[in-house]
Amino acid sequence: MKNESMTVLVVDDELPIREELRLFDWASRGVSWIGEADNGEEALRLCRSRTPDIVITDITMPAMNGIELVRRLKEELPRTQVILLTCHSEFKYAQEAVGLGAVEYLLKVAMDDDDLARALQKAKEAASRAWSLEREAADRRRRDVSEQLLRLLAGPAGQCADADAALEAALQALPVGRRPQIAALHAETGSRGRGLTAREIEDRLTPLERLHSFAWIPASDGIYWLLFETQSEGRPLPGAYRRLEAIIEALQSSLDERHAFPGGADRLHAVAGGCARPAGRACTGGAGPASGAGELSGLLRGVCEKPAAAFYDGERRVFTVQAELPAPLDDRAGKELADLLDGARWDREQLARTIRGGWLQLAMRRRIDPGELKAFAADWMSAWRRSETPLEPGWKGARRIEAAATAAELAEAMIHEIETAGGGRKARLEIAEAKRYIEANLKQPLTLAVVSAQVGLSPHYLSKLFREETGIPFNDYVTGKRIERAAYLLRNTALRVYEVAQEVGIPSYRYFAGVFREVTGVSPTELKKSAQEQGRPGERNG
Repeated sequence: MKNESMTVLVVDDELPIREELRLFDWASRGVSWIGEADNGEEALRLCRSRTPDIVITDITMPAMNGIELVRRLKEELPRTQVILLTCHSEFKYAQEAVGLGAVEYLLKVAMDDDDLARALQKAKEAASRAWSLEREAADRRRRDVSEQLLRLLAGPAGQCADADAALEAALQALPVGRRPQIAALHAETGSRGRGLTAREIEDRLTPLERLHSFAWIPASDGIYWLLFETQSEGRPLPGAYRRLEAIIEALQSSLDERHAFPGGADRLHAVAGGCARPAGRACTGGAGPASGAGELSGLLRGVCEKPAAAFYDGERRVFTVQAELPAPLDDRAGKELADLLDGARWDREQLARTIRGGWLQLAMRRRIDPGELKAFAADWMSAWRRSETPLEPGWKGARRIEAAATAAELAEAMIHEIETAGGGRKARLEIAEAKRYIEANLKQPLTLAVVSAQVGLSPHYLSKLFREETGIPFNDYVTGKRIERAAYLLRNTALRVYEVAQEVGIPSYRYFAGVFREVTGVSPTELKKSAQEQGRPGERNG
């Protein structure tokens, strides 16, 4: 069901009627006024650009009457619901419009606020049903297309030429034209929060489709194909990269709003490819592989691969398939990297400074292949650990190094090994600082991005390090501290339950109550009542 407030557009050629309707308390009915028009043609243009949930329209108007407007809306925007304003003499027309799909009609001379409120409620319920049906149909369509594409792409790369026609046919089911521009959204997240993050991303991607003229379909775990409309000759629409940036920004903001709960992507980025075109025809614009057999297959595969540039440009959000290739770790580069580390190996603090400084700068300047750089780091650190202390069975350092998403995180993983080798410092100062910051700021947003900025680590690395050193996922720790504080406030203060929820940074009462019961086994109201029965300070009901 649609979460946002529904929107309404009013259409009437009589200015006094429009002025009167402007004064109606739309907000109290869960509706937002988004505009008005004085004829059907203007109303149709506004509907095409603003896609209102509800249109309230007169029947008799110049340019295009209400009956024709209803007919056109049902053809172009079938989810938009229509309420008619009529005079007694127009009753037969009202009946015709209801037959075309209008949900209600109101007599202008007799209409009062209660009549309008009842009609709005009826229209909202119809819009909600239509939205749910449309969403279910769209979800089925995109899942079917995704399964087709993944099945066709499962064969060997050399056999993809014959599959391109089938891939193109599969894409025809999506409302983005015959030659969409192809990109992929990558969401990097931990295993525990992956399902919640995926649902949040998918819920948010759907309303973004119309705004930014694209269709999305699942590609693999944490990766989504984004297919953008192109111009008639197959060239990408202007501002494609800006649209990708805007989509990522909207998704990240939506994920950050759920900062109190498990889940959330550590990092979002997009990889932009070229335009899909019929097999054997040249593409007239966009980045991506040159023309040739299996091109569409190559584009769909290519955008799903994480570009090496993302390893070094951790702050960027949009990359291209044609980003420069990483440099191999040749003998010269390997010697330079090893010399820097060997020169500081006997002084742990100096070694940590070297890794964060000259070693990391050299790797980033040379843009060494991330896989080869990680293998070098794991080998060197393994040898260093053996020289410092017997290497424990199942050494986890190699896994930490391999899991590094960026060059900066690789450096931090190496430093972690240095600081914990041979019974060294077990708790990173950054984690202790993060815990103190969390407990002192429970009322504030506590995203990975916010806390990592306070302690000087990347969000991705803080997430991994927090769980390694505490045994608890970051979001679970934050939630636990919030519920712990909430339980104290419920037992020992007169704050109402919704006030307690706000004090611990979970402004949604319903979500707070659900999480509280899940963690403690009782509802916040039950806990407060129990405290009151025991004579504690909480005297007001929740």
